[in-house]
Amino acid sequence: MPDIVYTVNATLAKGALSQSFAAAGVTANCAASGLATQTIVPGTNAAGTVAISTATLSSVGLYFARNLSTVSTATVSFGQLSAGALVPCVSLRGGEASVGRLAAGSYAAQSNLAGTSLVITIIEG
Repeated sequence: MPDIVYTVNATLAKGALSQSFAAAGVTANCAASGLATQTIVPGTNAAGTVAISTATLSSVGLYFARNLSTVSTATVSFGQLSAGALVPCVSLRGGEASVGRLAAGSYAAQSNLAGTSLVITIIEG
C-alpha cells in the first residue's frame, strides 16, 4: 500500500482555449516517516535569501508548497543553493501551489515583494 495518495486538478479557460487536467490517486512511497513544515518570509535580494531547513530529515522526498500572498504579482522562487547562491527552479505567483519531488541538496527561497510568505512541507525520502 502506498504511503501517500494525492490528487491534482487543473482547469484552463482563456478565450476559446479550454483544457482540464486531472491526476487522481497519485501515489508515492517514503523511505522514512518524517516531515518538516515551515512558513518562511524570504527577502527580495541575495542577502535576503532564506534557507529551507531540512536538518530534521534523513533525506528529502515529496514537497507541497504554496505562496500565501493574495497579490497575484508577488512571486516566491525556491531551489537549490550552489556555492551559496540560489538557483531557482520553482516560481509561484500569489496563491499558487506546487507539488514535486526534491533532489538531494540544500534549498532556499527568495521573493520579489517584501513580506511575501511561502509555506512548504517536505516529506522524508
